[in-house]
Amino acid sequence: MEEAQQRRPVCLVTGAARRIGAAVATRLADRFDLALHHNRSVAEAESLAAALRGQGARVELIRADLSSPDAAAALVAEAAARLGPLDLIVNNASSFDYDDPAGFDAAKMQASLSTNLVSPMVIARELARHGSARAVLVNMLDSKVFAPNPDFFSYSLAKFALKASVEMLAMHFRGRMRVAAIAPSVTLRSGDQSAESFERSWRHTLTGSGPTPDDIAAAVAFIWDTPSVNGSTIVLDGGQHLMSLERDVAFVVGRQ
Repeated sequence: MEEAQQRRPVCLVTGAARRIGAAVATRLADRFDLALHHNRSVAEAESLAAALRGQGARVELIRADLSSPDAAAALVAEAAARLGPLDLIVNNASSFDYDDPAGFDAAKMQASLSTNLVSPMVIARELARHGSARAVLVNMLDSKVFAPNPDFFSYSLAKFALKASVEMLAMHFRGRMRVAAIAPSVTLRSGDQSAESFERSWRHTLTGSGPTPDDIAAAVAFIWDTPSVNGSTIVLDGGQHLMSLERDVAFVVGRQ
């Protein structure tokens, strides 16, 4: 019993090879053994794993294409098989492609929903099966779920549904698995966005600055450390969701 109590908790981070996922994994490495999910970013994942092993964590790399819900289920089972019962999953992986209500393609919308909604729900279901008695699920949202606009239509629909799932999952599992979410505004450059456009977007908030990857990683740690957090979403956007933007902030400030 004492040995079980002293074991390091186990965390699976999806989309862990770079950007926000890598920041989360790095923040947790001194406390958790880590299953790092990646798909195409093989070299980045291997480099990160080597660095985190240097911090004392056991680290397992697992490759999976989360456009497939079956692959999402297998990912959780594989992580538990390698490291033991899962204590924390950070659902960070997502796809982010532009469309709008007038021009969306049904097949592309279904693909976006599969990656951004269905696979995260499968991961939640599998955490209930492969998780420890103190399991925690953290879903990564987008602050636009508190201030809708029609840009990135398919992605946004998925994130709105994922937000609703936080409350429903928390109600269903009633503390047997805590569920929470983090909703950041623009944090890093994306796609063909210029450095100047990113800077304007990131600063277009009530506080004059947006979140950093380290802010998001700190929020994950806070959720893990705070047992009363359940069914809640933490918004990290400098108050941008209160600014009544009618379009995605990148279009408000200009992408070039």
